[in-house]
Amino acid sequence: MTLRTQLAYAAAVLTLVVGLLALVNPMLAARLLGLEVVAPRGLSELRSGYGALTLALAGLMLWAVPLRPKAAPLLRTLAVIIAAAALGRLASMAIDGVFGLMNLLFLVLQSAVAGSLLWASGEKPPSQRERQARRETAAARDEAASARIAALEAQREGRTPPEEPMRQARPEADRS
Repeated sequence: MTLRTQLAYAAAVLTLVVGLLALVNPMLAARLLGLEVVAPRGLSELRSGYGALTLALAGLMLWAVPLRPKAAPLLRTLAVIIAAAALGRLASMAIDGVFGLMNLLFLVLQSAVAGSLLWASGEKPPSQRERQARRETAAARDEAASARIAALEAQREGRTPPEEPMRQARPEADRS
C-alpha cells in the first residue's frame, strides 16, 4: 500500500471519527466546536450537519480510495469540499480574529484531509507497457494452469506417466 493510499485512508478514518462523534455525542461536539445548543433543534442540526453529512463524506472517501484512478475525480471533489470548509475557517479567523487552539487544530486537520485526498487522486494509472506486461503475465499463468489441468486429467485417465506431464506443464520460471 502506497503512502498516498495510507494517507487517504487515514483522512477518511479521521473524518469518520469526527462524524461519529457529532452523531453519537452532539453535546461534546458542540463544546469542541465552541457552539452552544439552546434548543433540541440544535442537537438535530449537529447530528445532521456535523454528524451524518461528515459520515457521508467519510463513506465516499472510503469507497473511492481503492477505486483509483477511476475514482480520482470524486477524490478531487471531496478534497475541494473539505478545502472549502478549511478556507471558510481561515476567513473566519482573519475576519473575526478567532485564533484559538481548537480553531487552529481544526484548520490543520481539514487542510491535511483535503491535501491527502488531493494527493491520492493524483496517482497515475499504469502505463501501456505495464498493462501489457500484466496481461502477458496473466496469460502465461492461465496457460500453465491449463497445461497442469490437462496433465492431471491425462494422468487420471492413465494416458501418461505420473511425473512427466507435470514437468512439461510448468512454465520456465517454476523450474528454478
